[in-house]
Amino acid sequence: MPSCRELGLLRHRVFTVVPVRAAPIAFAALVATVTLSTGAFPGPRMQGLASGPGLNAKVAAGMGIGPAALRFGRSLGSPTQGRLIGGMHLTESEFLRIVPADAAGDVRWGLEPLVAMLDRAARLVKKQFPDAVESVGHLSREGGGDVDQHRSHESGRDADVGFYIRSFSGRPLLPSHFVTFRGDGTAATWPGAYFDDARNWALVAALLGDPQARVTHLFVASPLRARLLAYAERTGAPTHLRLRAAELMQQPHGTLPHDDHFHVRIACPAHMTGCVENPAPRIVHARVSPPSHPPRPVSPLGTRSSRDADTPPPHALITAAPKHTPGPSHAPAPEPTPAPPDTTSPPTDDAPPASIATPVDDVDG
Repeated sequence: MPSCRELGLLRHRVFTVVPVRAAPIAFAALVATVTLSTGAFPGPRMQGLASGPGLNAKVAAGMGIGPAALRFGRSLGSPTQGRLIGGMHLTESEFLRIVPADAAGDVRWGLEPLVAMLDRAARLVKKQFPDAVESVGHLSREGGGDVDQHRSHESGRDADVGFYIRSFSGRPLLPSHFVTFRGDGTAATWPGAYFDDARNWALVAALLGDPQARVTHLFVASPLRARLLAYAERTGAPTHLRLRAAELMQQPHGTLPHDDHFHVRIACPAHMTGCVENPAPRIVHARVSPPSHPPRPVSPLGTRSSRDADTPPPHALITAAPKHTPGPSHAPAPEPTPAPPDTTSPPTDDAPPASIATPVDDVDG
């Protein structure tokens, strides 16, 4: 029978050694609880990763998952050749809706910073305009990868956001699909529908000022870009915001004009391994014939020749907002007169567009 002294030593060993051995298990359980509670790996998609005692830092490191992935999910590869692991699902609300034409297939998944940014932006616009409802199209599929009608949207960092639309009287309109607009603010296929300058600029400002996600691309047709920048200057928007908007709002080359929606792309979260910021440039193999005429002289640095007048500046350059001076190129478009009604089928204020094509959001830059 052990003596009192031996019992005391045994008690000491039980209370000092056992907790030390149990510490890794407790730590793993704590990490697992925090990880799952943040929504980084929700649902059955990640059961294989979250099984066992927990997804601790050592296991995550062995799988190549960094701190950002534990918090946000994981974007693998580039927007044009990538996957999405542990993404967040975008849900509708009183201030955000999925465009009915894009609801099929549940292409509503993205990294948490992207999904949360869209929600925050919708809230901010609604705060300024209580009747505003943000219209969102495609993000990514649940696991990323190819999306029909898109060349990007593969890694959870892209989203299509429809324009805010108003009637002639200023009432918000909610179409069943994205609507094409001209530079003067009129809809190409919907008489009586107008590009809502105020709400669309509020959306741009909210996206660019988001505290968590960093927008790297905001694709939009050049005439609408000029319209928004003119409105921003006219209403006294901060200079730094107008300069940033001028830099990021661009119409990419080699694709259909983004005249019916914004295409938003965010940066890879810091420390997210495996996330490729930009798509690799495409290599086109073609036979090049020698020119039949002398090469066109290069314009001096900082100037643009007349033949380049309609070419957007490189993305790296920051262009100032257009000056509010008289003239057809910079003056804000006057309020257009509603088109005369069609006697065969008179449109109503909320009538859907008369026709619409099926565009391909062919963006890879």
